[in-house]
Amino acid sequence: MSEAPDRGPRRWPRILLGIAAGLVLLLSLAGVGVDVVSAKLEGNITAVDISDTTGRPHVTVPVVNDEGDYSAVNILLMGSDSREGETTKKYGDPNVYTGERSDTTILLHLSKDRSFATAVSIPRDTWVMIPECKRDGETVGGFESKFNTAFEVGGPGCTVKLVEQMTGLTIDNFAVIDFTGFKNVVDALGGVEVCLTEPANDPASDLNLPAGTSIVNGEQALGFVRARKTLSDGSDLSRIKRQQAFLSSMIREASSTGLLLNPVQLYSVLDAATQGLTTDPGLADIDVLRDMALSVKGMAPGDIAFLTMPWLERGDGENVVVDEEGAAPLWQSIKDDVPWIKPKKPSSSGSGSAKVTVAPADITVRVLNGSGVAGRAAEVAAALEAQGFTIAEIGDADRSDYVSTEIRHDAPSAEAARTVLEALPGASAVAEDGAATITIVVGSSYSGVSIVDVGSTASNPDKERESDTITDPTTADKVRCA
Repeated sequence: MSEAPDRGPRRWPRILLGIAAGLVLLLSLAGVGVDVVSAKLEGNITAVDISDTTGRPHVTVPVVNDEGDYSAVNILLMGSDSREGETTKKYGDPNVYTGERSDTTILLHLSKDRSFATAVSIPRDTWVMIPECKRDGETVGGFESKFNTAFEVGGPGCTVKLVEQMTGLTIDNFAVIDFTGFKNVVDALGGVEVCLTEPANDPASDLNLPAGTSIVNGEQALGFVRARKTLSDGSDLSRIKRQQAFLSSMIREASSTGLLLNPVQLYSVLDAATQGLTTDPGLADIDVLRDMALSVKGMAPGDIAFLTMPWLERGDGENVVVDEEGAAPLWQSIKDDVPWIKPKKPSSSGSGSAKVTVAPADITVRVLNGSGVAGRAAEVAAALEAQGFTIAEIGDADRSDYVSTEIRHDAPSAEAARTVLEALPGASAVAEDGAATITIVVGSSYSGVSIVDVGSTASNPDKERESDTITDPTTADKVRCA
């Protein structure tokens, strides 16, 4: 079959806040706790039973079992591109682009001990065999097409069935949010910070942002995560990286202290998140959501890993296929409940590790690209500048085949260099006499800029993450610029 068209009194100490383009925001909330609030939020959620589509009855996996232990859980998160209710044509004419597709799909794994989460983006342009699915009493699917066609022809249940077919994993829950729900969550948060290495001007979505950092509202945010032709190389794969960077920023914003101390805004965010939400009957139960929220209360942004499913070019210049060999270890790690990126843990007291003492705002750096990736120095510089570092120069290194990122500094700059090391996990310090300004030579192993907390114990950058074969894995505590 030819390719389908691409359209274009309870307390809540910690709660699954919502889904932004399919990602559950893990967040600590306090002060929103009366039964009427719980009933209102539960009433917002639309529950859909996909048992007929998947061919098996829905079973709600208990968040906490009889022994008091948590269960590992796989949640399929989908951002729908439905234009229903939209009056603007900037995201596609709703009279032309009818129905809905899974514009963004993320497989989220929460570990049994709740020490980490793994979020795997699945490119919508992945060419797959759409499984046969039941919908409204009819059998649909059974042909080759793009991944997001499964949602169009068979709804979320068919996408769940497809992902299980692709990965060999069991999907325990699913959640879908549409354009309007996504925008409402961003607005309820008061906006989200984004970072660009150069100005963005996308007439199709009215997105016009300067280089550097900006706070975007819901309408701008939707344009930012959906734009293709005017940002990066125009591919869905580069858009996935931008979406992951945005979601990381959103998680950091949602985890901020200011939000936690504002019950009115907390309720506004929860109300916005649940209004745009469609889930399986299990997640639609507010008690289940509360139990899940409590189970992730110790999870921080640095414990949430983002990566993209391994893929290969299909050969048609447009689509990709699953890299079965490359993906197998990833699916196995989820099945075995082990982290792909080891969560960053603080050093124990008395370890002798020195504390970061120099603030980013007091440090000037040069950023040179030695990675072989075009634009990488500008990307790193923008992310560092967003944290307060002063950028003296952006340029190319003496060669383009550096693997590890080097932080070159003289003796008087040693303390400042330690701050830069904390911002660039995996980098190594190189003493260089006469280096008046700290120089960063970016290598191909660069995986993002981490938030620096002055006064915290510095980590060991060489042992912080275990190596892997997935391109550009990152964690939600890192600032990445598009």
